[in-house]
Amino acid sequence: MFAGFLVLAAAKPSRNLPDTTLLNDEGKEVKLSSLKDDDEILVLIFVASTCPVTSGYWERIKGIWYNYRDRDVRLVLVGGNSDDSAAKIRTEIEREDLELPIVWDDQHALAGKLGAEYTPEAVVLGREWGIMYRGRIDDSWRDESRVRERHLDKAVTAALDGKKSPDRIDERFMGSHMR
Repeated sequence: MFAGFLVLAAAKPSRNLPDTTLLNDEGKEVKLSSLKDDDEILVLIFVASTCPVTSGYWERIKGIWYNYRDRDVRLVLVGGNSDDSAAKIRTEIEREDLELPIVWDDQHALAGKLGAEYTPEAVVLGREWGIMYRGRIDDSWRDESRVRERHLDKAVTAALDGKKSPDRIDERFMGSHMR
């Protein structure tokens, strides 16, 4: 389904973010460096099919994908919890009619390098592989109609302009702790 997606790109993560080997949802090894082209922004969303907060975000993730898919932004889901699997995540997103690539971060090596600890947590990597944002998608995990701040949306817009997000990247979100 995403065969062309995982062709090695010329871009390489910076010295501050070493390349990491992940698995795609077919169990094949992929490098972090293959997930985006030089001119793209990479949005990684750490998810878990077993996380009730992640379950409440599928529609919003779909909206983010839809809004940025034609604007040099690549969105990739990252799983890795010990009680989860890429196949379970694939089932969840297919139920939501969402076609996104999934990579598996066994032992949370990538999450550790990026400082991600919870699901769903987003990390925006800029064109030069710098962390432009890490944190929550928005400010209302319980009810989308109560969202006042769309943190991920602001972060992606800023990254497209070559800027870091104006929002704090150390504000933690109350999702499920990765395990």
